[in-house]
Amino acid sequence: MIKYLSNNEKDNTRIIWENIFQEDTKKFLDYYYTYKNSDNKILCKYVDEKIVSMLHLNPYKLNINNKEFLSYYIVAVATLPEHRKKGYMGELLNKSLNDMYKENVPFTFLRPAKKEIYLPFDFEYIYNHNYLELNNCNLQEIEINENDYESIANFTNEFLNNRYNTFCIRDSKYIDTLLKEVKSENGNIIKLFDNNNFIGYYVYWGLNEKIVRAIFVYENFTNIKEAKPLVMGRIINLYEFFKNFSTKDEDISIYLNIKDNIIIENNGLFKLNISKNKSYIEKVENENIIENILNINIQDLLSIFFGYKNIENFTTNNFIINNFSKINLLNKVFIDEEV
Repeated sequence: MIKYLSNNEKDNTRIIWENIFQEDTKKFLDYYYTYKNSDNKILCKYVDEKIVSMLHLNPYKLNINNKEFLSYYIVAVATLPEHRKKGYMGELLNKSLNDMYKENVPFTFLRPAKKEIYLPFDFEYIYNHNYLELNNCNLQEIEINENDYESIANFTNEFLNNRYNTFCIRDSKYIDTLLKEVKSENGNIIKLFDNNNFIGYYVYWGLNEKIVRAIFVYENFTNIKEAKPLVMGRIINLYEFFKNFSTKDEDISIYLNIKDNIIIENNGLFKLNISKNKSYIEKVENENIIENILNINIQDLLSIFFGYKNIENFTTNNFIINNFSKINLLNKVFIDEEV
């Protein structure tokens, strides 16, 4: 049996978490099962009336080109060791992806322990994350307090909106929850000032050493230490996903013959229409269209529209390549959530 747990049942998965993710502390799990479980979804596989596999869907508000969408961060995908290699994780992923389609989720995301686990389910990396460090050691530091939550959220949204076209929206609750999360592992959120001028903040945690999780500070105060893949995504609802594009100049239309092995509604021939101000996709029933069609699976479709892979990897058709070059892609992503 597979089912979503009620709020009263969610604590029953803690023993699985403790069994599988042994690096997580009791204090962190106390935080997670108190705050994150208040509004998330947990999908579980039962065998002989016992939970043997689980998947958590943590809700986030996404800003995609200044439009707000609901999305889910997939976390804590785990199966008890004695029940592995029986396809239970696949059952949970397949059901959750199809259920998200019904909720009009444009895409979902996760941070993989191993990317190979999720490639068969059409997940792919969507951006390389820049890991930053401060280059000025003379900044003044002040811990945030409850009165700062709204201003920190507003600052972060403006900071991200000026630099990225896809990110998770902050609000007071987000900052409050984040602070509780990092404090569960001896962390905090620190405001930074240069000559009494607020320039941003950083987030840290760590039981044995101070680990900086995020830095939201103006670029002249930071250096990029390294950039590497962080988040994988998966297109869920094609119609919602393709509301988020625009062209650099004239209107274009591209035919896409899409293959999705999990969400059947995403299969078939579609016409993607994009102008300077809007975009939409529509199902096409005319099978006589045989020219200028991009044949592509849902995984590769995601990677090219996030600008993570080049269109030339998937077609040599000059008409498609030329039209694709006119699209403003979702190639400025920032997603750094932990759970």
